[in-house]
Amino acid sequence: MFRNCLAFSLFAALLITFQACSPAIAPEIYRAAPPSTSVFRDTLPFEFREGFIVVRARLNDKSMPLDFIWDSGAAVSTISQATREYLGLPNSIQAGAVTTLDAFHLSGITFPTVPVEIVNYDGYAAPKCIAEAGVIGANIIRHCNWHIDFDQQLLIFSDLATPTASTSATHTLTFKTTPYGQPEVKMTSAAMGKAKAVASIGHSGPVRISRKQLPDTGTMVYDRAVVDRFASGIDTAVVFENADLQVGGLNFQGTLKVQSGRQNQIGNALWAHYNLTLNFEEATIQLSPRATAPTPAYALPRLGWMPHFTPKSDLTVGFIVVGSPAWEAGLRMGDVIDQIDRRASPGWYNDYCAYLSSVQAQFGAPEQMQVFKNGSKQPISLSVKAQP
Repeated sequence: MFRNCLAFSLFAALLITFQACSPAIAPEIYRAAPPSTSVFRDTLPFEFREGFIVVRARLNDKSMPLDFIWDSGAAVSTISQATREYLGLPNSIQAGAVTTLDAFHLSGITFPTVPVEIVNYDGYAAPKCIAEAGVIGANIIRHCNWHIDFDQQLLIFSDLATPTASTSATHTLTFKTTPYGQPEVKMTSAAMGKAKAVASIGHSGPVRISRKQLPDTGTMVYDRAVVDRFASGIDTAVVFENADLQVGGLNFQGTLKVQSGRQNQIGNALWAHYNLTLNFEEATIQLSPRATAPTPAYALPRLGWMPHFTPKSDLTVGFIVVGSPAWEAGLRMGDVIDQIDRRASPGWYNDYCAYLSSVQAQFGAPEQMQVFKNGSKQPISLSVKAQP
């Protein structure tokens, strides 16, 4: 039993094409060819960045490896406009269009004729700080069996006829493959009941359920792509911390996030607690204990707010928890912040990527803070109330 926290899952709205819900394009358009090698077993190192699995891949005839997020829950692989330009593809291919790459090289294995969707990372976007080239999605991942070793930070992958099962698995989950190739599992939560959710192994995030109408219970949060980097504009969600959750025969406590218009998914807030085997041939996910437990993430910020920042804008309230000390003190989304404690807000950050990597640690744990809103000479004093 472990307690998940609201992970630093966040991404820019630019990737909503494949993460918000099932794409409008027919699955056949996204379908990639299997690897050119019929029998193989290979190893691909990865980095664990901000809760995401990031790997390196080569495209077409280019020799320079590029950084990609590896995400079994992404319906389609994507490349950024910058990657399109690097490959010399026509400028007429616009964001949202689907084009086909001649080859996608992962370690020593080549995936031929891979459809990818073009995404446009305008301005300051989180993908540029994590993996600017794009995302490796289910239309590639579905063609292999994978062992994800979070301890060694290795992906061991093989053809579908070659098992990579772990002999020390403590839990085995079954899944059904969606038409887009994503593994989909059944889950139950005490707060929201039964649901089906995509296993987004590789994607930073908690358990997320989509509902047209948000529940009356739980904690309401507003987010401008600070905690949830997939947030579009100002996103609204209801969060249940330490929720009782069940996936297959696995019972655990973790953060449950309820939103409207988003894909049901289970992210690395669960998966990173295990080394696991994703077997598409047998439609199972086997979970094995890790040698070292993952570093705990922060829960909702203690004072209930975090800033939004880009070098071309003011520091503003970009995330706030309804009912928190910050909310009760009158902070609202978009409020311009001139000073935090004794430091002028422009001095907090001078680099967007540094902001993204540190905002959770800097604003998640403090229990006291003074904030000066735009033009005010009187500070707003924030403090966590003592529990009775």
